[in-house]
Amino acid sequence: MLVRTLSALVALPILIAVLILGGKLLYAAVLIISLVGLHEFYKAFSRDYMPSRTIGYLATIALYVNLYFTSSLNALGVIIALLIFVSLSFVVFGKMAIGDAMTTILGFLYVPYMLSHLILISDFNKVFFIWFPFIIAFSTDTFAYLTGKLLGKTKLIPSVSPNKTVEGSLGGVIACLVLSYFYANTFMPEFQFYAIFLGLIGSILSQIGDLIASKMKRIFDIKDFGKIMPGHGGVLDRFDSLIIVLPLVYYFMVLFNYINQI
Repeated sequence: MLVRTLSALVALPILIAVLILGGKLLYAAVLIISLVGLHEFYKAFSRDYMPSRTIGYLATIALYVNLYFTSSLNALGVIIALLIFVSLSFVVFGKMAIGDAMTTILGFLYVPYMLSHLILISDFNKVFFIWFPFIIAFSTDTFAYLTGKLLGKTKLIPSVSPNKTVEGSLGGVIACLVLSYFYANTFMPEFQFYAIFLGLIGSILSQIGDLIASKMKRIFDIKDFGKIMPGHGGVLDRFDSLIIVLPLVYYFMVLFNYINQI
């Protein structure tokens, strides 16, 4: 617990500083986190598959270069098409099995693509939204854990995550709803109505993201995806909930902006 706490005390100020400073520093940080997370994903799957790390890494770099120059995912279709084409070409010429190719593509979509939405949120020039995915993911995770410890009796999905409870899950959702509402009410009152729905959907997706990561770890019989953060594990261990929430917040933000322009 001490190592976990000290690790968080070191990482949290760095995270806050990167989000506040934004710009090139944020691009570099998200790119590095994406590459590390993708490495962890491929390493976990390497027990049963042989994904092409080179193809995945190059596709990730191409994605963030595109984001840097266009601030959009306009070239995403082209990047994915090339990723599929190259991967399947390896399959056709006997250099890679179809399962390996699919794992290569899945890793790209699950880690770098999902995390890239943090850049898109940052580029929207609304500081309010950059903090929202972290509030959703971390409040849900923290209060689900605390509520589960205090009141948890009914197992949620024991075959996937034995320690998670229904009471803890509900506690995480309620806490997320309350914090989302008060955050919006304090910094952007016109968004407080939307914040309730975003908090509700985000909290549910956050827990689904956590369960997906837990299921993968059980399938491949690993405790953590990595060791980059002492006491917390790897990138995917720490950001498993955030990965799923980021696209939701981005598209909710786009919808809100569109409605306000009508």
